[in-house]
Amino acid sequence: MVSEEQFNKEEFAVLLQQAKGNRSINNFANETGVSAAHISRFLRQMIASPPTPETISKFAAKAHNEVTYKDLMVAAGHIAKNEATDEDQKNIDERESPINLRMQRDELERRFKQVILADLYESPFKWSVEKSEERLRFPDMILNIDNEGYTRWYLEFMPVNPERRHFSFMNSNHLYGQIATFELKETDKFTIVVNDKKAYEFFFKRAPISLRANIYIMLIDLELGKILKEEMLSSYRID
Repeated sequence: MVSEEQFNKEEFAVLLQQAKGNRSINNFANETGVSAAHISRFLRQMIASPPTPETISKFAAKAHNEVTYKDLMVAAGHIAKNEATDEDQKNIDERESPINLRMQRDELERRFKQVILADLYESPFKWSVEKSEERLRFPDMILNIDNEGYTRWYLEFMPVNPERRHFSFMNSNHLYGQIATFELKETDKFTIVVNDKKAYEFFFKRAPISLRANIYIMLIDLELGKILKEEMLSSYRID
């Protein structure tokens, strides 16, 4: 039996949030068959005892962002790192802790904003950053602008760690799902920002065909600190 001391609530909560990805708690609950209230309590670290292997299996089956069954089992305390095979241990070490991954993502997003702002300071049009509520994490950046008929510019960052060079293509479908529930006008511009050429090219293969929105894809270079290119994926259409 796993003791409460072996259950790393914080690490499990971070992993579960990664596994949930961009889905709402209710959507994740519907897909996994685990109640939304139960998932919410794990995310808020309100449950002292770890989930059962059966519940973890349900989470892992629908997990995003490469979160695995073994990752969740280790965080829950059902499997100790020193009990894993050499190959399993190598995979766990290479993936690093979810807390470190979150910190890396936060740092990448900070650098994304620096690149965008640096470009804006050189732009000829008027703009201002709109401060959003801290709890609202979508999209990552909102600007009031006066450029090419657009008055508002929404930017969503999809960073790829340069050391890992991996982009979770499944995220594109969920991003489009989020955009579909977001009210966008003809004068609004929505840009997906990536720092990986393969991710940039992938969006053209999976461009939205049913979204009524001006959606763009932007490629930035974090090392050079500049925007490389930006192209339209879909345009706002009036029925």
